[in-house]
Amino acid sequence: MTRMIKFIFIIYFTLGKSFGQNPENLLSKAENQMSNGELSLAEESLKLALQADPSFAPALQSLSKLALYRGDLATANQYSNQAVQADEDFRDWSNKITNITEGIQNGRRNIQQGLYEDAMKEYSTILDIHPYFPEAAFYMGLTRFRQKDIDGAATNFKKALDIYPDHAKARKGLDNVTKQFLNNGNNAYKRGDLKKATAYYKKALEFDDEFYLAYFQLGVLEKKMGNSNKAIIYLNKVLEIKPEHDKSWFTLGSAYEADGNIEESIIHYTKAIDINPGYSKAYGNLGKLYVEKGEYKQAKDVLKTVTQIDDTYADGFMHLGILYLKQEIFDLAVENLNTATALDDRDYNKFFPLASACNALKDWEAGSAAAMKCTELQKRFGGGWYELGIAEMGKGNMIRAKRYFDEAHKDRSWRELAARKIDEINNPQKYQK
Repeated sequence: MTRMIKFIFIIYFTLGKSFGQNPENLLSKAENQMSNGELSLAEESLKLALQADPSFAPALQSLSKLALYRGDLATANQYSNQAVQADEDFRDWSNKITNITEGIQNGRRNIQQGLYEDAMKEYSTILDIHPYFPEAAFYMGLTRFRQKDIDGAATNFKKALDIYPDHAKARKGLDNVTKQFLNNGNNAYKRGDLKKATAYYKKALEFDDEFYLAYFQLGVLEKKMGNSNKAIIYLNKVLEIKPEHDKSWFTLGSAYEADGNIEESIIHYTKAIDINPGYSKAYGNLGKLYVEKGEYKQAKDVLKTVTQIDDTYADGFMHLGILYLKQEIFDLAVENLNTATALDDRDYNKFFPLASACNALKDWEAGSAAAMKCTELQKRFGGGWYELGIAEMGKGNMIRAKRYFDEAHKDRSWRELAARKIDEINNPQKYQK
């Protein structure tokens, strides 16, 4: 009984295998796979059919059609010739391949002569007859690109990719077009035309919804406009597509910081540094947050690191100087803030803490010079005028000090401190020990 079962199983397996390798069955299977976009599996099935019967012309024709799906006209022509050699009845298919070849050549000649619409008609005719041939759509995109019709080029390059997602030339063409949209958006952004910039970035995404740089720029733009929630959505979309995009981690950190979500901000700045250990701005912002939280050891570790790996990064020295200022280590504060202002002499935020540190050391001349520079850069900032007044008080010039405190008093944030100093000048006996 056992031998009989084994014998039946062997017969069943052999017959089943033979049936499975039947060229007609493999051809039918390949056609289904082709229609489902499973081109590699279809090719495998067709080659198995030819292994079973090397002269099986329908498989050769299907391999020719498969090559058309991939935009490979040369290979399509090769298989169509083999199909005719195997069976003259397939001459009609070979003629169709010849017509495609002639249509492509005519289109190219028309483009060279500037007859763009004639070229479009050639390619459109091919695509109407063979809607699975991506090369025709690609050449339509290329024609529109030559005409500087960017929208038309993008539409047709995308059509080619919809037909065959692995079409390398169409992918390159679409990438070039979407980069133009991106560049146009960036130029509009630099001009301050945020509405037009947004339109260009979104236009790029209409044609390529995986174009992460467009999502990134939308995130940057929304953050600039104060729309942190929208910025966070766009930037997280970048990270879905490209998880190691360090600039998105950094910009997300700054968006969370703007919303007051310090812990999330720290997480994102830290991730940006993990991805890019030389990311100076991420170190600077992270160190600043640790200073604000009063976590001075962490702040010092981060800020000392950034000043060592990038000795041209002014903000790193500024934040380190502010850390020492808060710790009342005034000589180190002055040292680092002097470096910061030497690297960047256009930022009043760097001169203000330098003035404070110099005044704390009673170096009134240096404090006055730093404060004066601060007020030159930002006349409405009360802090610069306040430190200028402190320096003049230190030098004993109460008339000039009062004038500077009056200026500081105009800034609501500094009004109370300035009023106290004015009162101290007007009523010195109240403040005598």
